[in-house]
Amino acid sequence: MNRIFAACVLPCLFALLSGGGATARAQESVKAPWQLTFQHKPLDVITVHYKDGSARSFYYMRFTIRNGSAAKAKLALEAKAYVGSNPRKRKVLVAVPEADAEEAVRRLASAPDLKNIQQINKLKTLASGASLAGIAVFGTFSREWDTATVLVSGLESAALVSRVRKYGEAGFTIAHRAYTKHNQRVLQAAGKDAQYTEVNAIVQHDVVWKMRFHREGDEFSPQIDPIIFDGEGWDVVEDPAPKIVLEKGRVFG
Repeated sequence: MNRIFAACVLPCLFALLSGGGATARAQESVKAPWQLTFQHKPLDVITVHYKDGSARSFYYMRFTIRNGSAAKAKLALEAKAYVGSNPRKRKVLVAVPEADAEEAVRRLASAPDLKNIQQINKLKTLASGASLAGIAVFGTFSREWDTATVLVSGLESAALVSRVRKYGEAGFTIAHRAYTKHNQRVLQAAGKDAQYTEVNAIVQHDVVWKMRFHREGDEFSPQIDPIIFDGEGWDVVEDPAPKIVLEKGRVFG
């Protein structure tokens, strides 16, 4: 997103705000644009042994977030692992506090200051230039798991100010790094040489950092099988789909 452009149109757009939940949230989130960078260690597994002789394997990811923006960033992170390639059997595991696994990882990594996501969010904001080291524990994967996609949200404002191209019922496109697949779907639905209207708008959305992994091995000892990293990048959540919550006229030139 062009931050200079956003600063120029923001006062005009806010003058048109007439209230309402979605518009109010959009107004609040774009007062000071911010974006967190996300760097992570491999998706890994650790086995915790208990005093009663039982054991449990936990899948987890260590990460670092940094606020490289000029404004302080809000902290409202969420991490989810979508486990399994079969849509009917796929499980969604949300990273939640797991004290035993977290403590084991802290000892293993010699990193006593690692915070889980809930502890990070309690800080509420991250100052410009500051960074935090964290851990996301997703619990236990099924023994047959083959693929895992991890999504981390809360790394960017919940709304952005941008020029958008509206293609009627087909939707709208935005020049934004997370919208590649979204824009392709809209253009395909609109058809070749489709007419559009270009407007200044505030768009409410959920931009995520998406990481893909797969496991090589069978179901007998998944905790020792290698986990292969397949790629990562920005994406936008389509359910619920991004939506325009405020627009200001057509753009010419």
